[in-house]
Amino acid sequence: MPKAPERIAATTEDYLAKLSEGIENLGNLVEEQRAEIARQRRLPDAVAQAFIDLDIYRLLVPADLGGAEITPIDQFDFVERISYHDASAGWNFAVGSGLGIFSGFLEAAEARALFTQSGAAMAGSGAPQGKAHKIDGGYRIEGRFAWASGIDQAQWVYGGCFVHEDGKQVMKEDGSPATVLAFMPKEFATVHECWNVSGLVATNSTEFSMADVFVPKERTFSIPWKESRHPGPLFRLPMTFFGFALTGVPLGVARRAVDGLREFARSKPTPGGGKLSDVGFSQYAVAKAEALIDAARCNVRYSFQQLWDCALADEAPSMETRARLRRACVHAAELSQEAVNLCYRAAGGSALFATLPFEAASRDVNAICGHLVFQRAMMEDAGRVALGIPPRLMVF
Repeated sequence: MPKAPERIAATTEDYLAKLSEGIENLGNLVEEQRAEIARQRRLPDAVAQAFIDLDIYRLLVPADLGGAEITPIDQFDFVERISYHDASAGWNFAVGSGLGIFSGFLEAAEARALFTQSGAAMAGSGAPQGKAHKIDGGYRIEGRFAWASGIDQAQWVYGGCFVHEDGKQVMKEDGSPATVLAFMPKEFATVHECWNVSGLVATNSTEFSMADVFVPKERTFSIPWKESRHPGPLFRLPMTFFGFALTGVPLGVARRAVDGLREFARSKPTPGGGKLSDVGFSQYAVAKAEALIDAARCNVRYSFQQLWDCALADEAPSMETRARLRRACVHAAELSQEAVNLCYRAAGGSALFATLPFEAASRDVNAICGHLVFQRAMMEDAGRVALGIPPRLMVF
């Protein structure tokens, strides 16, 4: 079972080297559990426990709040590696490790309380779907919240809510509705089993509801966030950061499809004699798919580095810098989808069989492209910026 490396008295390089070794072991475990993941449509207990043992839920959390404080670039690389073995495991890894971003926008005492244990997993949705009734000391939360990836492993749930007071919706000075993100123990949630899907099946990104649950004000913050309570560079990133780590998932899925085609083509005989590897389209598909993945990966990493450099220098990134990352992420998902389709077509009718990676890769990569951060509206906002028009989406 993978174990988290000791952070005490360890250099960053030492810690990352040991963590990388743990990620390798986790990937091997996920590989062993692939059939069980597909059968259960959940992450098996062994994988869920390995997440906890590796302390993934605190990878981005600052060291002074009990976390590992790795960089988003390292997180992205780890997500890609796990996604190679299974898309759902990679997706839940990305979401679970990424929610450490919340630690910088809560008061320090609350952040430590929520992230005090390695099993402090969270699940929920930041999009306002519920109501937060303002009362003395906090809010009464009600509503139904969707897209709660990883809720099976969660100890906490969170949900975006429209603020109400005295029975009326609260509006801000600019005329937009006031919204908050509220964090609640999962034990108060009713989880609804409605994740009946064909792609990313084991993420169990299902729905949950809350009915009149009190949340202290200190366990909430306004969304979209503007100013953090922690000085770390992670919390100086704009909301454009949302979705960066998720981009490692389609890239990992596509890489697995390419490797699957390479191995399959060497052994698959063709009706005309020879192997599938002798067919020109197979050769083109492998080379083209790898080129798509390599280009997408380099573009995403470079584009994020521009944003990260601004955060390290405590400088506000330009709208053009933000647009570059946003379009790079969407483009990477679309190129991964194209790479998978090439491999699927090259494999022919054999691609339908579950013993090969192509059918699952096709389902998963298409499911991934349906996520908000990979939809065309995000690319359209990047185009708006290029044309001198302000973006429309909150998470740009």
